[in-house]
Amino acid sequence: MKKTLLIVFILSISKTLWSQSLIGYETDNFNGVHGVTVNPANIADARVQIDVNLFSVGALIANDYTNFSLSNMIDMVNGDLNNLGTLSSTQNEVLANAEVLGPSFMFNINEKHSIGLITKARMSNTFNNISGEFFEGIVDGFPSDNFSFEQNNLNATTHIWGEVGLAYGRVLYYDYDQHYLKGGLTLKYLMGAGVAQATSSTLNGSFNATSNQVSLNGELSYLISYDQDQNTGDYAKDMAPGFGLDVGVVYEYRTRGSRFADADDNPRALNKYRAKIGVSVLDIGSITYKDTELTNYNVNGGVNADEIEEDFIDALDNNFTSTSAAGDVTVALPTTLRVNIDYKIIPLVYANLDIHQTLVKKEGPYNNNGLNQITLTPRFETRAISIYLPVTYSALGSTSLGAGFKLGPVIIGSGSILSNLLTESAQTANIYFGFKVPINHKR
Repeated sequence: MKKTLLIVFILSISKTLWSQSLIGYETDNFNGVHGVTVNPANIADARVQIDVNLFSVGALIANDYTNFSLSNMIDMVNGDLNNLGTLSSTQNEVLANAEVLGPSFMFNINEKHSIGLITKARMSNTFNNISGEFFEGIVDGFPSDNFSFEQNNLNATTHIWGEVGLAYGRVLYYDYDQHYLKGGLTLKYLMGAGVAQATSSTLNGSFNATSNQVSLNGELSYLISYDQDQNTGDYAKDMAPGFGLDVGVVYEYRTRGSRFADADDNPRALNKYRAKIGVSVLDIGSITYKDTELTNYNVNGGVNADEIEEDFIDALDNNFTSTSAAGDVTVALPTTLRVNIDYKIIPLVYANLDIHQTLVKKEGPYNNNGLNQITLTPRFETRAISIYLPVTYSALGSTSLGAGFKLGPVIIGSGSILSNLLTESAQTANIYFGFKVPINHKR
């Protein structure tokens, strides 16, 4: 069980947004509904007339705790952590997300107006400023040697929620010459399934291997919004409502060559720009959980290590004083700014630069901050087949190389697969796949 918990910490199927999970495919002009999730303006004048997503799933994790080499990941899956190399520090970070895009569709009404309906299930985990060595002791057993630890500004949040979004986009301006502007928004009804959070300004201590005692000093606050023993039916009824918003604009610069290369074709079926710039703000909004109990622990004393390994929260309850109070907790969505620049190098070959910037404070209570990253993606793109080779950099996950493809209704890819297979230092792991039914404009 303890090794399983450590794997959950390392491989948390929950930081990134869906928009950060489909690295590579999200740049495709024929991605339909998936393009709407990264910028609602993409729905207007889309190259896909109708797009129906049947099922898509993606997950991404970035960390500074361990490497995601092929050998490491095999050990994690098999539960063999004895030879797992870790980079423990007093401020380890793990950010991990998973998202399922459920039955969704988009439809171009005419040349100016488009609509869509999007359903999602999302899980987001952020673990900031964790003492890696102390956490290993909790979930995988304390070592045979003495050690001390210091953990300041701990903030660990897990949030699970669902979304139903109504998207609308329209062409705002075009001059039949060089300039084309469109905008869009997605109004989202949110269904909060639950939030759990642990915070601490200071928690330090030491482990004595001879006495098998852990000395702790500091404070810790802990909350969980749901009853873990609740049955599934009651759990579904108690979902917390909320509202969210995505908003974006896209500008296209069209040269004479890019507009009229195929004069006999339907112009709505073609990419007509030389360069395209998109700006969007995603996940504006929050969910409020009613009558959530927050427990504050005043920690100062020694605890048997076996007791901590058995259940850390129970060990705190049994050995230290605490105060509890119930109240409403408002959890912010992982609001993110996206800037996307796409350039047509030659017909069918593009270069894309995508920038993610979180707008949520990392130290803020009751939120999941996003992963700041920059991705450069060269791609070969047609209506039926596309190939992507993304290169992504983030301060937490370092540099990762990926690959992906679209083949008709099937999408498969990863923003990190080449790094995971070819290097021992990858600190990001990403995978996505899906099946959809696109209906392109007739040429």
